[in-house]
Amino acid sequence: MPRPHYVIRRSRSGRFNFTLLSEHGRINGTVIVAGQDLPRDEIERQAREKIRNLADALVSVVGPGASPS
Repeated sequence: MPRPHYVIRRSRSGRFNFTLLSEHGRINGTVIVAGQDLPRDEIERQAREKIRNLADALVSVVGPGASPS
């Protein structure tokens, strides 16, 4: 399988549904960006940044080669 990646879908009211995909499975979630006065591209940039931060946090907790305990 290719390198882990994510799929993002914009919903309503600043909600972004996403799926993190890897060879081991997938994780679904939602991030919320409060940006009524922000341009659309800035709102999407913030959503992608939040998703990347979640993925980084997951890797830091589990570790890149860790097995479940």
